[in-house]
Amino acid sequence: MSSLVADIFQSMFSSSLTWLMWPPKTLLQQSHNEDYDYDGIGSGLRRERPCRACNDFKTWIQTNRNERIKQQKQRQDNSELIRSDCPLDKDELGRNTWSLLHTMSVYYPEKPTADEQELMKNFIKGLARFYPCETCAKDFQIKIHNDPPQTENRHSLSMWWCRQHNNVNRKLGKREFDCNQLEQRWLNGWKDGSCD
Repeated sequence: MSSLVADIFQSMFSSSLTWLMWPPKTLLQQSHNEDYDYDGIGSGLRRERPCRACNDFKTWIQTNRNERIKQQKQRQDNSELIRSDCPLDKDELGRNTWSLLHTMSVYYPEKPTADEQELMKNFIKGLARFYPCETCAKDFQIKIHNDPPQTENRHSLSMWWCRQHNNVNRKLGKREFDCNQLEQRWLNGWKDGSCD
């Protein structure tokens, strides 16, 4: 036990005497490489990124931006190892499909003709039949049989798609989307102007 205490004491005081320097550094002046990573307590592993709690927001954002730029450069350097033009996996396909479907629904006519309503119903039936994920397609076929597409107007179609998406989210253990925010998310952008 005394050996452990001695090791801790030695690591605290023998590596450098910067803690004795005057004037003391503020938190913003301290190098985050001097901080121990939570995963590395006792192991000597150092942080590679600054902690948000130790910096003001502006400094933290700038440091993280620099880190993201560095990571993007590394990814570009390894571009032959990680390709961006590969076939979509199930998750990527799902995200992209939901983006398309929600966007289509908020641009759907507010007063569609009978022909437009029938085309949308046929599109949905075709999607349920030809969707590349077979288990997803079969599940969706059952869903549209039990809850047929509502194509009477933009609002009803948008809400129908939102219910379908939330059914999938519940099944996957994901957070449900607030269907009252459909137009902000997929048509107009958020009220705070962050999409402008």
